[in-house]
Amino acid sequence: MRTIASSVGVASLIVAALSGCSLLPKEEEAIPPPLVKPAEQKFDVVDVKKGELAIYFKGIATVVSKSQQDVFFKQGGGRLAAVHVSQGDTVKKGQLLIELGSDDLKLRLELQKISYERTQIDLQSAIKGGNEDQIKSKKLDLKSVQLQLDNLQQQWDSLRLVAPIDGVVTYLADVSLGQTMNAYETVLTIADPSRTQLVYTADDPADIASLQPNMPVEIKIDNKDITGKVVQTPSSVPFSSNQQVNEKNAKLLIVDSEDLKGDIGEMAELKIFKQRQQNVLIIPKSGLRTYLDRKYVQVLDGDRRKEVDVEVGMSTSTEVEIRRGLSEGDQIVLNN
Repeated sequence: MRTIASSVGVASLIVAALSGCSLLPKEEEAIPPPLVKPAEQKFDVVDVKKGELAIYFKGIATVVSKSQQDVFFKQGGGRLAAVHVSQGDTVKKGQLLIELGSDDLKLRLELQKISYERTQIDLQSAIKGGNEDQIKSKKLDLKSVQLQLDNLQQQWDSLRLVAPIDGVVTYLADVSLGQTMNAYETVLTIADPSRTQLVYTADDPADIASLQPNMPVEIKIDNKDITGKVVQTPSSVPFSSNQQVNEKNAKLLIVDSEDLKGDIGEMAELKIFKQRQQNVLIIPKSGLRTYLDRKYVQVLDGDRRKEVDVEVGMSTSTEVEIRRGLSEGDQIVLNN
């Protein structure tokens, strides 16, 4: 009986153990992590291209006359009586422009002209009479009258300003009737509109310091493109003992063109090439890499990049010329 009881007890324990195991949750199988596809690497690339590379100066110039003359009184103290022209007027050589008050000078001049004619008549009468003393006396009278007439004529001329050349009044001083005029102070400027050139005045002399005479110039005026050349730069002007003249010339650039047809005062756009290379291989400067003395680029080769040594030439602030190492159409990786 003890043997049977022991067997029953063992059996019970086994059943209990089995039933206890059935109450525990089954352990779940581990789920493998999803396969992550690596992100495709992207490059910022550009094609090597052929084109023009240029370093140039750009500015706005003014059309001025090559031939212009300042007009002024040589004697001061007179009072302004009349102004016969305005700025922008076209005038002819000898045309009266401005005159000062003459008081009785005009009358004295006319009377002297009459006196001169009478003295000429007296001389002719003396010559007909044949009296040598009278002839000599009348000749002296005529000379005296002539000297007085010349003096009055000079005084009269000094009160009047006339145009020295055909042209256009490009400057007229701000004057008013009755104003006392000073000697050798420019009252008008007359310019010949048939002979013109372009003048650029720089704010900073350094902007035009590197420019030289005979440099080619591209000009845009009145929506037309013409060509010209530099004829005067700060470096081509002789040094002057007048400091103001030197300071003015240091900022002055003059350009000439046979095709220039602009009106005086008209504006024109200048482009002066300092360096220029055409039909050369060009890449952005951001594509060029350096290490010590080495210059190279990264060229896209399928999905990979490879380094290629290059020889560079001219460069601007944004682009660089490639003389050797690349071909047109190569794709280079920018160094961003």
